[in-house]
Amino acid sequence: MDHGAAPCPSLKLAPSAPIYHKGPVAKVPMTRTTSDPLFELCYACVDAPVIVLEVASAGLCISRVNPAYERFFGRSADTVEGVSWHRALGQPPWLDDIEADLRGGEVVECTGPIDLDGKLRWCKLVAHPVADADDRLARAIVTVHDVTEGVAAEQARAFLASHDAVSGLLRPGQVKDNLAAKLVRAVTQCHRLFVCYVDIDKFGAFNETDGFEAGDRLLRQIADRLVDGGRDVALVSRIAGDEFIVGGIDATGDADMLEVGQQLLDELKQPMSLGTVQVRLGASIGIACFPDTAASAEDLLQQSALAARTAKERGGNRVHVFNTRQRKLLKDRMDMGAHLRGAVARGELELAYQPVVNAAKREITGMEALVRWRSPQLGLVTPDRFIPLAEDLGLISDIGQWVLVQACQQARRWLDCGVGDFVLSVNVSGLQMRGQQVIEDVSRALDGARLPPRYLELELTEKAIMGDPDHVASLMRELRKIGVSLSMDDFGIGHSSLGLMQRFPVNRLKIDRTFVSAVPNDIGAARICRAIIGLAHEFGCTVVAEGVETALQLGFLERNGCEFAQGNHLGEPVGAEGMLARLRNPSLQNADGAHRGDAGSILLVDDEQNVLRALARLLRRDGYTIHTAGTFLQAFEILGNAAVDVVVSDHRMPEGRGTEFLGKVKETHPRTIRMILSGYADIGAVTEAINGGAVYRFLTKPWVDDDLRRVIRDAVSAARREPQGNAASHAGGQRSS
Repeated sequence: MDHGAAPCPSLKLAPSAPIYHKGPVAKVPMTRTTSDPLFELCYACVDAPVIVLEVASAGLCISRVNPAYERFFGRSADTVEGVSWHRALGQPPWLDDIEADLRGGEVVECTGPIDLDGKLRWCKLVAHPVADADDRLARAIVTVHDVTEGVAAEQARAFLASHDAVSGLLRPGQVKDNLAAKLVRAVTQCHRLFVCYVDIDKFGAFNETDGFEAGDRLLRQIADRLVDGGRDVALVSRIAGDEFIVGGIDATGDADMLEVGQQLLDELKQPMSLGTVQVRLGASIGIACFPDTAASAEDLLQQSALAARTAKERGGNRVHVFNTRQRKLLKDRMDMGAHLRGAVARGELELAYQPVVNAAKREITGMEALVRWRSPQLGLVTPDRFIPLAEDLGLISDIGQWVLVQACQQARRWLDCGVGDFVLSVNVSGLQMRGQQVIEDVSRALDGARLPPRYLELELTEKAIMGDPDHVASLMRELRKIGVSLSMDDFGIGHSSLGLMQRFPVNRLKIDRTFVSAVPNDIGAARICRAIIGLAHEFGCTVVAEGVETALQLGFLERNGCEFAQGNHLGEPVGAEGMLARLRNPSLQNADGAHRGDAGSILLVDDEQNVLRALARLLRRDGYTIHTAGTFLQAFEILGNAAVDVVVSDHRMPEGRGTEFLGKVKETHPRTIRMILSGYADIGAVTEAINGGAVYRFLTKPWVDDDLRRVIRDAVSAARREPQGNAASHAGGQRSS
C-alpha cells in the first residue's frame, strides 16, 4: 500500500543495497608488518573497530581484533579469532564483493547493514589489502565505522521528500502520479478505481482548544484509521491540514461506493483516545470512481473534492458520491476557471464599494471594497461564484493584490476630491498571508497611491488565520506597525473565536450576516450577537454587523452597543463615483425612525384598541414617545425599529400569555423595563416571571392614573440608569395594584 503507514518520527531503518566506493590504490605493498610497534599502538588506541583478516583456505578469516571491536560487537577477541569474517559479521551477502575487490588489490569502502544480535546497524567498512612478496593478497585490515545515525537522517530526508511529517502519509505531490499508475493497472485488469476525499469536520475547534501538538497526535490516529479503513484501500495521502485522499481498487467491479465511504466514516466516528480524553469526530466524504464518472487521475481528484464539498454543504458528517448530474457542474467550473486565469491581465475585474455606517449617528464612516468579475463570455460573475474557484486554482493572491492596489488608488482619488475621515476595508485571503509577501504588497500599495495607512483596513477571516496562526499573528503585528487597522471577518461562524481574540491584534470584529439576518426575533441569534459585541468590547475592539437588511435589525444592533453596520438597508454596493456622492452626503438620518424621545419611549401591547387609546392619552402628558401594538408580532416589529425604554403588555392576549411574550423580550431586548397590565391574574406565572427577571411589575386593571404615571416614570428612570445588561433584573420585580 502506498501510504507510508509509519509516521516519520518513528521511522525505522530499512535494509537496502550497500553503497560501494572503490579506491584506485591497488596492490599497495606492505612496508611494515603488523608487528610494527607504531602499528600496534594505533591498532590498540583507535576508537573504531579494527579487524585484521588472514587469507585461509576457506576465505578471509579473522586473525586479530582491537578493543574497540570487542566493545562495539560485544564479542571477545578469543571468540572470533580464526572465524570467517562473514560469520563474525552476521553473514551479510555484500561481503563477497568486498573480498573479490581486495583480491584484486583495491582499497574498498562499502556501507551496508550489519545485524548485531538482532539490532540493525549501518556500518561503513574501509578495507585495505596487504600483499605478500609475490603481490598476492596475504591479509587485509578492515576499519568499521558506525554510520547508523547518518543513514537514518538520509532515509528520513528521503521519506519526508515524499511523505507528510505529521501523519507519515504520502504528500499531495505524489498522489496524482500514484493514481495514474494505479489507473493503468485498473484498465489492464478491468478493475474499478475509486478515490475518497475526506474532509474532517470541526477539526479546527479541537486544534485551537487543545493545541496543535494534540492536534498532530489526533491526525496520526486519523491516518491510521484511514489506512485500516477497508480491504480495498491502496493509497492514503494527507493533502491539507485536515483533508485526506483515500484511493482503492474495486476488483469485483460491483462494490457500492456509498457503502465504501460509509465504512470509512464509521471508522472515523469511533472515539479516539488522547490520554484520558475521548475525542469524537465526523467527516464530509466525497467519492469519485473510474470508469463510472472519471477518466483520469485528475478527474478522480476533482470529482471527489466536489463531492466532499457537497457533503459538507449538506451539513457534514456524511458521504456523497459524485454522479453524472454533477459532471456538468464540474465542466462549467473548469470552463470558468479557464476564463478566470487571465481576467486580471485582461482588465475584466472591477470594484464596487458598500458603505459602512455609524449605527448611532446614521452616518457613513467607511466602505468595503468588493471585487466583481465582468467576463465577456460569462457576463457579470458574483464573488460567491468565482472567489472559491480562485482559491482552489491558486489565483486568489494575484486577485487580492490587484484589489489592494486599485482600492488604495481609489481612496487617494477620493481624498483629492476633498472628502476624508473614512476607512476603506479590503479583504485579504489566507494565501496572501503565507510568507512575508503581504507586508511588501501593502507597503507598496500605500506608497504607490500616496495613501496614509490610517485610511486602510485589512479584513481577514478565521479560515485565513488558522492555516498557520503563529505566522499570521506575527504578520498582523507587522501590519499594525505599518499603521493599517485589522478586522476579523465572519466572526462567530468559526470554531475558535475566543482563542483568536486572545492571540491576534485586531481592531474590529464583523458579525456574520448569518446571525444578523435572524435578529431581533430569534432569541439564539440575539444572544450570539450580544455576546460577540460584549466580547469585542472586553478586548477593546469595535463591532461591524454585516448583512443588515431591515430597520428592525439596525435598531436592535445599535441598542445593544454595535458601533457600525453594513448591508443593503444602509446602502447597496456602488461604483467609485456613487461612493464619492455618498461620502459628500454621509448622513442617513432617514434610514429609520429609531430615535429615542428625550422623556422616554413606551410600548403598549393590548388587543383592545380602547385600552391602547386611553393609555396613550394618559402617558403622553409626560412627554413620552408612545408606540402601540395590538399583537405580539407588531410589538416585536416596533422593538426592532424603535428605541423602547418600557414595555407594558396585557397578560391575556389571543396569541398567548403576556409573561411568555415578555420573557422573549427579555432575551431579545434586555435593556427594556417590562410590565404586565391586566385584569386577569395568573399568580403562579406572574410570580415566576417576576422572579426570573422577565417582568418588573404586575399592574392591575382598572388602573389609577397618578399611580400608573408614577410607576412608568420610575421604570423609565430605571431603564435610563442601566445602559448595559438587563434593566428589569436590576430594577427589582414588584407587584402593584
